[in-house]
Formats: sequence, structure tokens, C-alpha cells
Amino acid sequence: MDRLKNKVVLFVGAGEHLGRSAPLLFAQESARLVIVARRKHVLEETAEMIRGKGGEVTIFQGSATDKDDVEKMIKTTVDTYGKLDVLYNNIGGGWVELDKKLHEISDEAYERIIASNLTAIYNTSKAAVVQFLKQGKGGAIVNIVASEKVRRMANPLYAYTKAGMIEFSKNIANDYLEDGIRVNCLLPGLFVYEAIKDPDVAPISVPLIRRQPITARQGEPCDLAYAGLFLASDEASFITGQSLAVDGGDGVKLVDLVLD
Repeated sequence: MDRLKNKVVLFVGAGEHLGRSAPLLFAQESARLVIVARRKHVLEETAEMIRGKGGEVTIFQGSATDKDDVEKMIKTTVDTYGKLDVLYNNIGGGWVELDKKLHEISDEAYERIIASNLTAIYNTSKAAVVQFLKQGKGGAIVNIVASEKVRRMANPLYAYTKAGMIEFSKNIANDYLEDGIRVNCLLPGLFVYEAIKDPDVAPISVPLIRRQPITARQGEPCDLAYAGLFLASDEASFITGQSLAVDGGDGVKLVDLVLD
């Protein structure tokens, strides 16, 4: 229960689904958290669940696409807990106009997808790196992207920006290797999209393959959370510049994943 003991984590994108399971799990593992989202009531619900288990958490309402907000969330983290150890970017989106070909994509969709998937991760990663360098003790960044199959299910702009997040992360990992800053990506496949109400996070015991019909289950938020926990912890101190698919084998055709 202490895999993140003494770690301060800034979690950006603390929603109700994939954005809630990881903070709850990190709190179970003794991390001190600052959770960020645009919806205050969602943050308050998550914070209440964390505090109910004895965890330490501070909320910050804001947007990663706003540079001023990003500077403030970093400052809030350092002012509250004295340092920053891990930036967990559960940001990005742009799951809009999915059925459109390139010539059909609107300018509004373009601006939204670029902001969500590229501008936001640029803002938070740059600010975190600056803070890591000030501290001089390294740090870790975990970026949530999308599996290859999910990228190809969407329109070309979504795929291009998500792939850009991966290359962006690899370059940062290379640039700051000697500074002890690790940067890795998680590539989630198709996940269940339901609000999390249970504050206790545990691995899913349901097998990957069902008997009838023979299809794979969808991912549960805790599947991604445990992968993120590993990359955020010192257990992954020898891992940087990597992209780990958390997709049930869908990307390499180990299973035939279909939606219920």
C-alpha cells in the first residue's frame, strides 16, 4: 500500500471514469495528490472519496489548455506539498466528428482537437519539466494517449494528434534523460465508460476472454490505473520513452474486441 509513499502527484484530467480510478489507486498507495479538472463537482466527489480513505488531496479547477491555469496548478502543488514528483496527464480528447474524412472536418473540430491533444500536453509537460529541473531530483511524466486501433477508429486529425503525443513524449524522454526525468505513455484501447462510485480500487478478476460469446471484455478503468501506477512508481525507474498499450491484445489481434 506504499508504492507511491512520499510522492506528490499532479493529476490533470480527473474525471469520473479513467480520470477517477487512477487518483483513487494512487491515494491507496500513499501518494499526495493535486487533482485537476474543469468541473468542480467532479473534483469534489473524487476528493471526498480519497479523503474518506485517509488520503491527502487538493483540488484545482482549471484547464490545461490555459497557460495561466497550468502555472497555477504547478504552484498550488508546490505550495501545498513542497514539491512535484509525478505529472499524470489524463488529458486529451477530440472524440468529435469521428465519421468525417479530412476534407469534411470543420475548423471548430480542428481547433478543439489540437487544443485537447497537443496544446494541453505541451503546456503541462513544459511547466512540469521546469519544476523538475528546479528541484534537481528528476521526475516522471505519464501521458494517456490512445491505442493504435482506437486512433484508427477516429478521424485522421484525432489519429495525427494522438500519434503526435507519443512522439512528443519520446523526444522529451530523450532530452531530459540525464536530468532523471522519465516520460512514458499509456495507450488505452476500448474502455467501459461509466462513472466510478466505489472508492476502493482492485484489479479486475474477470478473464480477458468470455466463453459465450467468444469476445474480449472491454477495459475497466482500474486496468489503466494499475499500469499508470507502475510507470509513476520507482519500480519503473529504468523505463522511459516507452508506450505501453493497455488494450487487451486488440492491437496485435490476440482477441476480437467488440462493443456490447
